Amino acid sequence: MVRTKSLLASIVAGAMLSVCVSAASAAETLRLRMNGDINTLDPIATTNFTIRNAAYLMYDTLFSMDANYEVQPQMAEGYTLSDDGLTYTITLRDGLKFHDGTPVTAADAVASLERWGKADGLGKTLFAKMASIAAPDDKTIVLKMNEPWGQVIPAIGKISSNIPVIMPAGMAANDPTDPVVTPIGSGPYKLVPEEWVPGSIAVFEKFEDYKPRSEPASMAAGGKVAHFDRVELVYIPDTATAVDALIAGEIDWIEEVPSDMIAFFDGVDSAKPIAARQSGNSMQLVVNHLNPPFDNPKIRKALQWSVEQTPFLQAAYGNATERYLECAAVFFCDTPYASDAGTEAVLTRDLDKAKALLEEGGYDGTPVLLMHVTDIPAHDAYYSVLKPMLEEAGFVVEEQITDWATVATRRASKEPVADGGWNLFFTGWGFVDQSNPMTNVYVAGACGDGWFGWACSEELQELRKKFADEMDPDVKKQLAEQMQVLTHDLVSYVPLGQSFPSQGIAANLEGFIESPVPFFWNVRRTQ
Repeated sequence: MVRTKSLLASIVAGAMLSVCVSAASAAETLRLRMNGDINTLDPIATTNFTIRNAAYLMYDTLFSMDANYEVQPQMAEGYTLSDDGLTYTITLRDGLKFHDGTPVTAADAVASLERWGKADGLGKTLFAKMASIAAPDDKTIVLKMNEPWGQVIPAIGKISSNIPVIMPAGMAANDPTDPVVTPIGSGPYKLVPEEWVPGSIAVFEKFEDYKPRSEPASMAAGGKVAHFDRVELVYIPDTATAVDALIAGEIDWIEEVPSDMIAFFDGVDSAKPIAARQSGNSMQLVVNHLNPPFDNPKIRKALQWSVEQTPFLQAAYGNATERYLECAAVFFCDTPYASDAGTEAVLTRDLDKAKALLEEGGYDGTPVLLMHVTDIPAHDAYYSVLKPMLEEAGFVVEEQITDWATVATRRASKEPVADGGWNLFFTGWGFVDQSNPMTNVYVAGACGDGWFGWACSEELQELRKKFADEMDPDVKKQLAEQMQVLTHDLVSYVPLGQSFPSQGIAANLEGFIESPVPFFWNVRRTQ
């Protein structure tokens, strides 16, 4: 079943061949194909998982989450907490350097955290509760709270978007909505700017001055040992071409192998698909509350009644039922805050109700723009299902074929659709982000300061504040359920089930870390 088309011939031409054909040997170079293009390397300026995954190669964080989901020191040597629970004194490890050779200082860490705190939902909560943060010397960060709050270290040790990476203070002075152009980190690999070609390739080299921690690697924590001299992130829009390239040994890893391509690996010794259970996502249809027609709450509810999960899941995963789960829980199924409260309209398709709501809402035929992503297979399948569903319910649909990198950029626009704005897009958050009400972007209700879609609810904002301060687990669960009911009523998004993707991995690699986020330290070639 394997076609013979060459990876390099299919994704580059002419002068670009010299970029992709590295002088380094296969044993020294790790080649990866992620879900989308690397058009920025600033994980504070975007929540795009493709950028998050790439960013972990080159940045480090003060604290990180281990395989037990406990936060451990990373760039920090450790911290102390005052007896009154208000003052955190964090000390940096010795020998930390940025990729330009300059030392990492506490002032860099403070500036980076301040920038992150303006962008990230949990970061905003932390800084709202904070009295001050300062760097009294090059190795010490002093963070003072207005009141005790047990989420301080978990917040700055969060594993997923937005990740609180540390960068030089000069770069951290950038507005968080303005991506850093030539990023510098302090992690195990450093970017090679002259070989970074958005739309084609991003190249990293081992940072020889990086000093891993002495502990074994454990998810995002522990010793981040780089075993390759060079890492290349190669953009291959067509997934079948990427699978062929993996089997042919031209690349080493694919972030997601569609179910209908798993059979390509039958009888193949060079590569294999593996179920990435910890990388499970909840696919979501994000709704823009600013632009017509979904600025109208009744039309948002009509959207909710227009769709149901099963056709989307079957289109993406076929009969591989072990790879998906119907679920409308805002905080993921099988988690401490899982609930079925308020999920009827999400799990049931009722065209009569959808059409009645369109009429009540005065729907005037305003087209719904679908930015149909084709370079992520599951997204492609979902958009193909969504269009006829919406049309059958009475929506007028305009479809534009595009790629994920374009959508990840365009979704930040609050402009009308005609001026570069949008109506709907699909995305997927992992359970590590969504299962915690403090990091779940859809329950913030933060209006213009919130995540894309800008759903607005003062009641949700208040519930989230209560959750952050509450210590009783039973009360927290009640608050989470109230947040879920309000979120579904507001239609911040439409959940379309949970999935467990398969990654494609070269057979001669070992050391991959099981994690909701793909990490590439600790990985080595066996032959």
